[in-house]
Amino acid sequence: MEILLFLAVGAAVGCLGSMLGIGGGVVIVPLLTFLFGFEPSAAIGTSMFVVLLNALSGSLGYLRQKKVCLDAAWKFALATVPGAFLGSYASEYLKGRSFYLVFGIFFFLFAIHMFKKASKKASQDTNEQVPEHYNWQFGVGCSIVVGFIASILGIGGGVIHVPMMTYVLHFPVKVAIATSTAILCISAIAGVISHASLGHVVWLTAIGLGVGASLGAQLGVRLAVRMNSALLMKGTSCLVMLTALKFLHTALF
Repeated sequence: MEILLFLAVGAAVGCLGSMLGIGGGVVIVPLLTFLFGFEPSAAIGTSMFVVLLNALSGSLGYLRQKKVCLDAAWKFALATVPGAFLGSYASEYLKGRSFYLVFGIFFFLFAIHMFKKASKKASQDTNEQVPEHYNWQFGVGCSIVVGFIASILGIGGGVIHVPMMTYVLHFPVKVAIATSTAILCISAIAGVISHASLGHVVWLTAIGLGVGASLGAQLGVRLAVRMNSALLMKGTSCLVMLTALKFLHTALF
């Protein structure tokens, strides 16, 4: 029965993750930590494997829709690799209250940012063209930091890449989401290899969630074309905020 639960949860997370280009780690890590009692390092490593399968499945869907900016995807993805390896080793030392505090602050700030920018995202939805010119140097520099943060928290880098591409590099919302999903494929591979080498991946759980996520991602790709991004982002920001408050409560009390 537990494997069926993992498949169902993975499918829901995969659908949400591919719609937003965030991989789904923002849901998986708290779920494994609070509901299933995983140690932080095991929750992070297991989450990275699920993020990988989710991203692979979602990327195939977005490539078929021709929404991915391939030039940005490979440049930004390669830039995340060094940070991803460093982040996986740093996660060994991020335990106890420090783990919950870092996660709580990160989620809190991200939730506020998502909610405030949701309407602006909606206004950009009419433009879905893949950009030919953008500041790739800034994107590469930012991606180096993204790789480290994503790996140390086990969340994938979409929570940073999507806002960065949308608001700084001026990508259309749906192109930013699709490109972020493609970037996650490469950065998550590096994270999974390093976490697996340290014994951080609980494979039965990871496979159950990952298979579900890969199936849900295909649905998420289709829904992303039709759904209003402002409403979706506001709803997700509320979920992230609840998660942030739970982490902060655990860290401080």
